[in-house]
Amino acid sequence: MVRQAYVGFINEYFWPRGIYNAKGIYDSLRNGLVHQFTIKNKMYELTFDEPQRHLTISHNDYIVLNAGSFRDDLIAAANRYFDEVKKNPQLLDKAFQRYEREGFVHWID
Repeated sequence: MVRQAYVGFINEYFWPRGIYNAKGIYDSLRNGLVHQFTIKNKMYELTFDEPQRHLTISHNDYIVLNAGSFRDDLIAAANRYFDEVKKNPQLLDKAFQRYEREGFVHWID
């Protein structure tokens, strides 16, 4: 259920849609960092303060993620989601269910 929600969130709220490989972010980056403190399958190269390289392909054929650019995209996606939650009672119900299950909801301004 977590994978489906995670991939669905990326596909729906990261714009332009399709800019990120949602399954790759979940499987390689998220699962790798959370479970093994590494990037699984050598799919991504992380960099800092190099926004011009964000989402390009490195010389090792890795997708480059610039930390600041990815953070900005994540904040924009979260804000789009929370704007939609405010307008859609069904999403609001799901958000409260998640709150009851997980124990937190955070608005990012």
